[in-house]
Amino acid sequence: MSQIRRSQFLTTYGPGAILEGVNGPRIILSPELAGVFQGDPTRFEITDQRLSQGMLDGAGILRLPSNAELGVPETKYIYKTRRFPSWSLCTRHNTLYQKTTHDEKACPHCPPLKDSWEAWREASRQAIRFVRACPAGHLDDVDWAGIIQHLQPNCHPSWLRWYGSGALKNITIECPLCHARINLGVAYSQDWFCSGRSPEKESEGTGTPRPGCSEKARIIQRGAANLRIAEIETALVIPKCDTNLHRLLQISAIRNSLEYSGVPANIQTFFAGLAKLVQSKSITQATLAEIARYDEQEILTAIRETLNERIPHSAYELRRDEFHALLDAATYGHPPERPKHPGDVPNFEINQHEVLTVNLHGKMCLRITPVSRLRVIMVQRGYRRIPAGQINAAQVVDAAFTLPFDPGRKWYIGSELSGEGIFIDLDIAHAPQNRLLLNGPVTDRWMHAWLNPQDYIGNSLIANNHHQYHPAFVWWHTFAHRLINALAVDSGYSSAAIRERIYLDVDEKTGEADGGLLLYTAQPGGDGTLGGLIALVPEFKRVLERALHNVDLCSNDPLCGEEQFSPGKYNGAACYACLLISETSCEHRNMCLDRNLLLESLP
Repeated sequence: MSQIRRSQFLTTYGPGAILEGVNGPRIILSPELAGVFQGDPTRFEITDQRLSQGMLDGAGILRLPSNAELGVPETKYIYKTRRFPSWSLCTRHNTLYQKTTHDEKACPHCPPLKDSWEAWREASRQAIRFVRACPAGHLDDVDWAGIIQHLQPNCHPSWLRWYGSGALKNITIECPLCHARINLGVAYSQDWFCSGRSPEKESEGTGTPRPGCSEKARIIQRGAANLRIAEIETALVIPKCDTNLHRLLQISAIRNSLEYSGVPANIQTFFAGLAKLVQSKSITQATLAEIARYDEQEILTAIRETLNERIPHSAYELRRDEFHALLDAATYGHPPERPKHPGDVPNFEINQHEVLTVNLHGKMCLRITPVSRLRVIMVQRGYRRIPAGQINAAQVVDAAFTLPFDPGRKWYIGSELSGEGIFIDLDIAHAPQNRLLLNGPVTDRWMHAWLNPQDYIGNSLIANNHHQYHPAFVWWHTFAHRLINALAVDSGYSSAAIRERIYLDVDEKTGEADGGLLLYTAQPGGDGTLGGLIALVPEFKRVLERALHNVDLCSNDPLCGEEQFSPGKYNGAACYACLLISETSCEHRNMCLDRNLLLESLP
């Protein structure tokens, strides 16, 4: 049994991922097959209608429960997995085999084990490290017998010989019946038939459906990073719907009732509706009691704000709304008054008196805003498989699932994290002279990409958001990476503990843009919960200067510095020595970075 954090399930694993267990690799099943949600799971619902309705087509968000919440001992598993791959390699006898029978034998040439359970465990521990995958998201065992061109008709061996070790080109696989062979290096470089299998969606007892697929599959190592790349949607909870009362009103059953009936005429009508929801077991009595703590005016105002909340229709709009909320809070502070009820903690808090303006070298003024409280919602919307670098063909596999208690509703696995952050912008609304002025040949190349995205957007990892090509976005993104690295050196935070969020507001007609960045810690465990990030604000000028120090130098120069952005490339001048950071910290997978663009317009 392996233990992973719930946030790891989102960022690293998820349905369709291969988890390396103590007794061999296992495939993580889709949640409806994993047995983790029994009965009505809405008590684990995460409410954020901007993300749910705007980015997930109305689907709900569920967090994974803990063992304690389910009343299960910590030593017992709560999420089912399944053995995968099914082929194994016995290095003692150089035998590639597939165990299919319930007997005491694992390798056909090894002596019997004490029982069938131990035989299955041995076969799992000896699992072969290669699988096959296609860019449509399918995954299956390699058809080891099928990749050999047999010398006899109807040659179907139950096991194969494995000769050699080390490099793939030094390994040969042989059929013991007809003695036909294939070199593993050759097989690894070829396209193969895709079976269309999705092992994470196979119900118990339904066999192994292989409907076929028009895409070509490639052999890939089961632990390769490109075997499964998660597609994450993230949203910051922003005013006005950022209180605990708003969170309660956004519970699916309550929100659906309000959308149907509208703003109630009086509070008695509203609570009568809630009582019916309790009676139908759509919500709990505890939820009703928690809402009842608030007075009538608070509840009716929150209902209006919930029903009138603007729903974004793209990732760009989602971030732009957050950007405007951060700009407003940096100017006026938030919340405007302290919570009235004991125990109520704001999900978004900025003290306007703590905002700092830093002048860098007399050229540019940056506004540094400490965000003392923030709440971030993360959802794994799907994943891609990119075998053999087939980036353009890679398709997003939807990770939505349904549950028996409400078959018509789709759900995604999500996580909510609380933390703190530092928002940095130019405050051009009050100081127009601070506007970012970008010019030069590097800027022109990125601007050409923004104006002509059809020549560049073929790379499907740039998720149809051509604003990531805008020079202002690249500037802020590059600056954010330099700051994260500077914080790791100057303040002791590991770079993996700090996440970035880049904001851009573009005038589509003129191409002018305002932007900013948010660095925040919202990570369970590790440095993300130590606090103290906003305590750096009074001395943040030192961090800024360190971030820009030696930006013109890289240990990989001249190779790094001479790199130019062009169609088919992710970045300009950027490498692990100067810009790239942990991909759990970068929402854009270390793409759209260019040190030379930052150099052209240094603050």
